[in-house]
Amino acid sequence: MMKPGWPVNKDWQRGQSRPEQVNLRFYVTAGFMLIYLGVLAGIMVSNWTQVERALYRFLSSDFQMLDPLLVLPGMLLLGLLGVPRTIKEYIRWRRDRALVMTLDPVPAALDGELGGSLIIPLDLPVSVPVEVTVNCMRRVVTRGQNAGTRDELLWQTPAVVRRMRSIKGTRIEFNAALASQQPETSFTGSERNVWWAVHVEVPGNAFDAVFAVPVSEQATKKRSDIRFSDQERRNAEQSVRRPVTSWHGHATPDGHTIEYPSGRSGKAAGILMLIGLMFTGVVAFMGFNIYQELHSERISYFSLMVEGMILLGFGLFGPGFLIAGVYMRFNRMALDITPDELITTRSILGASRQHCLSVAEVNGIAERVIGRMGQGVESELEYAVDAYTHDGQRIRLGDGIKGQQEVEQLLALLRQTTGIEHRPDPSEYRLQRRDAPGWVKWMPILARVVGTLIFGLTLAAFVFEFI
Repeated sequence: MMKPGWPVNKDWQRGQSRPEQVNLRFYVTAGFMLIYLGVLAGIMVSNWTQVERALYRFLSSDFQMLDPLLVLPGMLLLGLLGVPRTIKEYIRWRRDRALVMTLDPVPAALDGELGGSLIIPLDLPVSVPVEVTVNCMRRVVTRGQNAGTRDELLWQTPAVVRRMRSIKGTRIEFNAALASQQPETSFTGSERNVWWAVHVEVPGNAFDAVFAVPVSEQATKKRSDIRFSDQERRNAEQSVRRPVTSWHGHATPDGHTIEYPSGRSGKAAGILMLIGLMFTGVVAFMGFNIYQELHSERISYFSLMVEGMILLGFGLFGPGFLIAGVYMRFNRMALDITPDELITTRSILGASRQHCLSVAEVNGIAERVIGRMGQGVESELEYAVDAYTHDGQRIRLGDGIKGQQEVEQLLALLRQTTGIEHRPDPSEYRLQRRDAPGWVKWMPILARVVGTLIFGLTLAAFVFEFI
């Protein structure tokens, strides 16, 4: 039964779901193509006499007299190259708008199961994989000058998949366990706040569709009618399991050693380093301009103040971004796990720091998302695993872990070796907050004073130089 606060959805009431944004993708592609070709065709028709003469001169001069008007037919021919893609989008639109996913149960319960089936109108060979993931996302709406809407991925897990031949193509059945600590589907009026989705993808752009599904914390927890035997589940999990890349473990006489290699947060580190280099380049350029201005015959104090403001603004962030990117790119970490002790060793560029933690001091362990790359179901999540002690401390046991599968394997190894309880919601743990040093409280005041002083000096320099 649907939750009272949800808007009416006839598909959900029938235990079904249809693909998201099927019409939007085709309408945008076809609309852009029609507008582009229509505008260029209109310009060509209205200027056809001049274009024809320019084309005749170009051909009669052995391709030497190139008139700028010939850009118009060139742009028109270039636009025609997008017609095959528009036709492909039309075929996909006709195919996807008829898709219907059958769900069970409806609504699904948090910490329960979600199953479903879908017939893909493609005859897929056995060698072609089909990936099905269940995703929980938060809709983020920004207003003002940079208004926009994006979906922030909170949680993602692969589903167990079974495929069968069908008269209409390939029948896909899936089953996935949902997480209890994630929020349920919620709306503000008819607008989504939190929504769950099933993402079905066939690599190679053969098929890609997203289906919204209802999930409620008030729903009765029950097993899905689409079930898998233990052997089927093991085979399916083995087929979708990918090799672990963010950490490597090996057994030791006392337990296990986990190594987190450098570069495991490569994309985020690369972005931070690039931004840091750009900002630092601006700082260097402004510093060079200030040096030249100070050694010029007539010093412009207004130019000095403006360039100094730019140098200060970019200098506050550029080196920080660069150092953070270098740290994320080159830091390594090792975790030694024994039944009685956890030892973490963090090293970067020859420097290292070690922390020892007794298992008896640990209240529990939990994972949390520390990084996102991409948007919506296409996002890549990076996790960190923390140990929470009885005295309210949080100790990092690993970071830069890619995806739910890798973090679950790491948590299973930690529980197996130490017996520490895993409570996945970090808000369940009490943290002992440290009081900030006294000088930190003066930083906002100092920033305001410096900003006001710089603004006043810039204004005085402007008055002194131009008035």
